[in-house]
Amino acid sequence: MKGVYTYLSLVSLLLLLACSDRDPQPIEDSTLYLRNKGADMPIWVKGDRQSNKIILYVHGGPGDCAMCYRYYLKGLETEAMVAYWDQRVAGASSGKVEESTLRYAQFSEDMGFVVKLLKKQYPNAEIYLLAHSFGVELSWQYLTSGNNQQEVAGLMVVNGMYSFANWLMSVHDWALREAQRQKNTEAEKYLRDHPVTLENAATIEWEPIYRWMYKLGGNPVSLYDDGKYVINYAFNSPNTALAQFTHSKAYSYYGNVESRQFEKGPLLRDIRIPVALFWGVKDGIVPVAVGEATKQVLTNAPVTEVRFSESWHEPFITETAKFTQAVLDFVR
Repeated sequence: MKGVYTYLSLVSLLLLLACSDRDPQPIEDSTLYLRNKGADMPIWVKGDRQSNKIILYVHGGPGDCAMCYRYYLKGLETEAMVAYWDQRVAGASSGKVEESTLRYAQFSEDMGFVVKLLKKQYPNAEIYLLAHSFGVELSWQYLTSGNNQQEVAGLMVVNGMYSFANWLMSVHDWALREAQRQKNTEAEKYLRDHPVTLENAATIEWEPIYRWMYKLGGNPVSLYDDGKYVINYAFNSPNTALAQFTHSKAYSYYGNVESRQFEKGPLLRDIRIPVALFWGVKDGIVPVAVGEATKQVLTNAPVTEVRFSESWHEPFITETAKFTQAVLDFVR
């Protein structure tokens, strides 16, 4: 009997040694916290810590979450670390946050501290921003402030704007084309009666235009149509439904004033880091025309483009494998 145990022990040892040659890279799984101006913001770091590359996911919203999208972004962790940061008044962030801090300049300051925190924790790692929707606005704010673009190795723009006026004109044009194509005379009449120009973009009532875009199919994808996602969100996410669906109420000033003044076009000529433009071409929320305009103003940056022909506003949901590959190709 003793001989059998010895034999089994030797077999087990050999199997362990054999497996060790094929072990994946050590996986990082840590949580950092940033406290700034009343906000306590978590940053979850996941993935391959020997890659010396960090993808900082800058989520959309405003008031969305980072870790709830890990369900779709987890494939990135095989070749890089992914830092999932919940912005102030978003996701699982907490604290006593004054509404007056919900401004682009404050988000830029927060992002700067997040980058510094990651650099302190991982001094040899390059940081790449993966920004989606509202997160793109925050990234442009950060990168056009001071010398901040020297702190990161590149930016990936996913269906996000650089200019409110350009964005609203693009949404209006998209909706008008769809109204004509779908022969929706009510929508077409409203949109023709309410044109958007550079002169009126800051004052025109934009919500009805936005609603028509949605009714015309601007983004028919719902996260909650995926049962596995819902289960993951409910049982494997640090966010609570109560927090998630009440965050947006804090952004009245942003929607009515702050976002209407957003214009970074003239400053994007100073961007010199690599930029990737990832776009769901069916999107009505931030149409592909915005991506084309973005490329035109990035006159001094190396720009790559990937189009997702079967996607709307969130290509990482509808074309997950292709999106994962595009991101990893960029950070390589």
